[in-house]
Amino acid sequence: MSVSYKCPNCAANLEFDADTQQMACKFCGSQIRPEDVITVENPEWKQESAEKWQSDVVSYTCGNCGAAVITDQNTSATFCAFCGSPAIVPERLVEGYRPSELIPFTYGRDAAVNKFFEWCKKGRMTPNDFASDKNIEKLTGIYVPFWLFDSDVDMLFTAKGTKVRSVSTGSTTTTTTSYYNIKRSRKEAWDRIPLDGATHMDDKLMEIIEPYDYKDLTKFDMKYLAGFYAEKYDLPEDKLHVRLKDRLVKYIKTIFDESVKGYTTITEAADKSKYIRPRYVYALLPVWMLNYQYRGKKYTFAMNGQTGKVAGEPPISRMKLLVVASTSLLVSGIIFYLIGGLFL
Repeated sequence: MSVSYKCPNCAANLEFDADTQQMACKFCGSQIRPEDVITVENPEWKQESAEKWQSDVVSYTCGNCGAAVITDQNTSATFCAFCGSPAIVPERLVEGYRPSELIPFTYGRDAAVNKFFEWCKKGRMTPNDFASDKNIEKLTGIYVPFWLFDSDVDMLFTAKGTKVRSVSTGSTTTTTTSYYNIKRSRKEAWDRIPLDGATHMDDKLMEIIEPYDYKDLTKFDMKYLAGFYAEKYDLPEDKLHVRLKDRLVKYIKTIFDESVKGYTTITEAADKSKYIRPRYVYALLPVWMLNYQYRGKKYTFAMNGQTGKVAGEPPISRMKLLVVASTSLLVSGIIFYLIGGLFL
């Protein structure tokens, strides 16, 4: 059984409006705070067998029209294909799959499209006609399952370093090389490193649209899911420890590199740090996913639903590329001509 939220004024379905941060009724225009919406629990979903949502394909009953709708095993919030009503499948959010926290969307659909077009126009090589409403194939607001890790590291980095100093006196230059054993040791800690727990999400895109502002992190409430898609994780937190350590290793290496900028050479660098088992919470974070059709090719973009940061790879305009190449050749030719004239 699915859950939907009803308007107290007209009984139509309510959806979470990212622009106003209210539960909105598209039928009568009512705006209601999420905490003021009354939830009527249906005991049927609590009795659903765990086997129902462990299968690859699962059906649920629309709470608005009663239709049987098919969805995949990882979808927690969706829409009824028959009446279009937003629906939450609460049995996907129990027994370890219920998030502890959530960041609500702050960008609605129209704002997301405008932000995407702004981003496209900043690309010097992006075709002028790329940013067009007619090319938008599918724009989907999804609450993506994330594990937020708190990680501590006992940093220990060693290396060999040299500092070369040259002093000139008249026609004589004296060069002195000093050798050092370098050691960097201290405690480092990071809070809420986000790693998505969905296998089909593009990890690179999810990292590029970081960071999230955790001041908006709130206790999980299903009302925020109304009007959006949501998924439950299919990667438990322990399956992400390798990815987490890879990121921590990069963080530690950056700290070390910043600390040895005064040396002439650095060799035999070795990371001997102790990476302590992380703490974690399960949360849903807002992402707009955009599938875009342009000249027969598909492009996928992601936008942080809280901050508006966009990630993706737009096409390159051959005409703009030709203009840049021609301009570069012209400038090079002029410089070559001027230099040649000087020597003549």
